[in-house]
Amino acid sequence: MGKTDALRFGVTGGDFRTEILGSHRLLLEGSGGMLELSPERIGFRCGRREVWVTGESLTLVCVDEDAAVITGRIGTVEYR
Repeated sequence: MGKTDALRFGVTGGDFRTEILGSHRLLLEGSGGMLELSPERIGFRCGRREVWVTGESLTLVCVDEDAAVITGRIGTVEYR
């Protein structure tokens, strides 16, 4: 495990929360629905905002009514 994989970074955006674990796993709580799903880009609606994850080999490994786990090589996370 490299140094990057051991890093944890969390962001709270009002009604939703993201937590990035290294560069290969993202936890999203408070999602209100998926906007797009592809191996390079995944988008979620979170209240009146959107969360977009871009990278390589992105996979949605777990999703329930208000949370999701994304794995793959995460390049950027954008909040709109």
